[in-house]
Amino acid sequence: MTRRPTGRARTATLAATLLGSAALVLSGCSAGAVTQTDTTVSSVVGTQAQAGELLLRDVTLDPGPEVVVPAGATVTVRGTLINQALASDQLVSVSSPYATQVRAEGFTTIPGNSATRMVGSEPGPVGPPSPTQVNGTMRITLAGVTQVLHEGPTYPVTFTFARGGSVTVPVNLSSTGAIPAS
Repeated sequence: MTRRPTGRARTATLAATLLGSAALVLSGCSAGAVTQTDTTVSSVVGTQAQAGELLLRDVTLDPGPEVVVPAGATVTVRGTLINQALASDQLVSVSSPYATQVRAEGFTTIPGNSATRMVGSEPGPVGPPSPTQVNGTMRITLAGVTQVLHEGPTYPVTFTFARGGSVTVPVNLSSTGAIPAS
């Protein structure tokens, strides 16, 4: 003989179903336009990009202690080039509409499964990996800046690699100097 649930058991089942449904509906509320992370700023200053198997990480324009780069001046590029492929790749050229000339010095080969660091305005020599330096380093200098550059807007810089192709990265100016009072 089969027994039908009593009124009390039926009410408990209905209440549990309603509570479960309400929990599902309300849990979707946190995915709206205003979230707990909508004001979170990334701790990484630079731009991220990818060209084939090459990753560009933390790419910025580095004016050193200056907060503004005047027209006609030079500015360096800081960041890291990471090669995820087994074969080496070569940085062929760098260009920007905001510079009349771009120079790359140092180790422009990015070995397979390795990285090469763009040192920005750091003093010192650049070159291939050594016993004291795991990754190679290079310095990229944008000379003859065509207009005043300052923190805030981004400026396009195009990297061209032998195997990875080209990628244009919107980079910002990231100064280590103090911002002047207005």
